[in-house]
Amino acid sequence: PDPRIILEPFEIWIESAIHGFRVRLNGTRLVKTALELIPRKNAKSLRATRAALFELCCSGGLAPEIPIAAFSSKQADDTLYGDIVKMLNNDEELKEQFKIRVTQEEITCNGGRIFKLTQHGERIDGLNPSLALFEEGHAGAALVYKVVDSAFGARPNALRRMITTAGHHSEGPAFDLLSQAQMILEGKVEDFTFFAAIYTLDREDYTNPETNAIDWDRLLTDESLIARANPMYRVGLDPSVIKAAVIEALRLRPDKRGEVARTRFNIWTGAGMTLIDSASWGACKRPLALSDFFGMKCWIGVDLAQVLDMCAIALLFELPTGQLVAFAMYFLPEESPTAQNPDLVDHLAHWQEQGFLILTPGPLADHDRVRADVEAYCDVFDVQVIACDPAQAHNTVKYLWDGNKPVMVYPNNAKTMTAPTDDILGRVAVQTIWHDGNPILAWNAQNVHGERKANGSIIPRKEKENSARKIDGFVALCFANGCRMQPGEAKPAVEVTSASTDPYLKRGIIGFDQMGIGDGDV
Repeated sequence: PDPRIILEPFEIWIESAIHGFRVRLNGTRLVKTALELIPRKNAKSLRATRAALFELCCSGGLAPEIPIAAFSSKQADDTLYGDIVKMLNNDEELKEQFKIRVTQEEITCNGGRIFKLTQHGERIDGLNPSLALFEEGHAGAALVYKVVDSAFGARPNALRRMITTAGHHSEGPAFDLLSQAQMILEGKVEDFTFFAAIYTLDREDYTNPETNAIDWDRLLTDESLIARANPMYRVGLDPSVIKAAVIEALRLRPDKRGEVARTRFNIWTGAGMTLIDSASWGACKRPLALSDFFGMKCWIGVDLAQVLDMCAIALLFELPTGQLVAFAMYFLPEESPTAQNPDLVDHLAHWQEQGFLILTPGPLADHDRVRADVEAYCDVFDVQVIACDPAQAHNTVKYLWDGNKPVMVYPNNAKTMTAPTDDILGRVAVQTIWHDGNPILAWNAQNVHGERKANGSIIPRKEKENSARKIDGFVALCFANGCRMQPGEAKPAVEVTSASTDPYLKRGIIGFDQMGIGDGDV
């Protein structure tokens, strides 16, 4: 077989745009950041491999440094770094011609090197990259991208290049670059040093104009949409293979629709059994301020962490025209595992700066701080109910009850959660629930999974029990909406407060009954 790599027209365009423009004064490369957002199986890895080896062997730069950025060493081995190693090990002539040395940790040539850069590695300081490559940047560590970004500037021709497919959630460096590219395309920002090649569909190509939700029949049956989003269609991408995946998602496996939309059409929808896609939720954003609703009827939902996790308050208002308006506030112990999660650190800091997240001292959830904010809301809104989960909120419920606040407990089960969840899902589809663009609530909404049972019931849940992708704000919103829709499902707080009598006064200390402790005479 012919070993030569023939560039397709779209690849020639990309390489020409990235490398062909120079700054007139000094001859350096104009483009400093490049985003290639291209669906799966469109030769992304091969293109990135070529870019890395050309920079190492042929760029003419002095001792080029080419980090392959990834969340972990294993991810780098499984993706781009591993592909480069395989290509070199299959071409001894290339290695001999350029005197390339290959190890599991780095690839060297004439003083330059290609190496793995991870957030857990030892190479994260002292960077001086000439080309930094990010493959599948939606899954890459935000911390690594931030470090690489801060290291740029020392080399005049330095280039950051991300080659990726759309991600599961609207977070991470790839989505940030996509947002930047969209602002440039819309004329809101001018930046000639940024290049983006985005192969996807316009929203009007695949959404219902009345509901703004994805029209799955249209998306998965129109072959022209497949061709539009995949530049290698009928070249290196076999139509029969992609059609089979699309038909399976449409007819046999509806749970795979989100994944097909992401990997084959570059649509950021959320994958698997997520209940809300990011585009539909984003379409419900309106220019709102919480202060606009002072004095109005309000339903409050509270989801409290048991010990070490995030707490959320959701506030729900109903407009005279029938729309619902949702706000949320979040609390997180600054020494909790979630606060120290490397994938979330950058996002948490940004959310705190925006005022949507309060970091509380220590490792434990500060229920007193949450309760104080709830009480403050009661002073400025006409609060109809404060809905809490009885499994988590005994002390908070008791204090609010003792303070004459309208607190109720709302059971978190399929019977009580189906109606408020379905109501929110339906309203998102037709944009009759509005929000202020709270990024944590949007993240929560995109993390919500759920499976419809045979009896029609559904309950919001995380993808995995110990997943770091939180849904607290969405659950709190369902509590509030449940009390609004079906107040009879809520239980008076007195039932919880009376049931939470100190157990030691009832049974004593286990093992000491022989000593006469436990009869209420302590």
